Amino acid sequence: MKLALLALTLSTAVSGCVTTAALVQKQDVKLPLLIGATVGDLVVSSVAASQVQDYSYGASLATGLAITAVDFAVGCLLGGCSSLRL
Repeated sequence: MKLALLALTLSTAVSGCVTTAALVQKQDVKLPLLIGATVGDLVVSSVAASQVQDYSYGASLATGLAITAVDFAVGCLLGGCSSLRL
């Protein structure tokens, strides 16, 4: 149980890559940084989901995509998607 809590805490702290980029860079987030933050967020979230809940590969990927979508949306609301010209 302690290992699961530690993994969940660590993944929560690390998985806000797009939001963090938007907060730090404001309107100056470049496309490579946005792509790297999105991929990093997806990988961290998927691995954490598979380790904490013993999900299958598909369930881990779906959980990672859901968390990444929320993080991407929050990051765009904060101005991180200015490089996409949305």
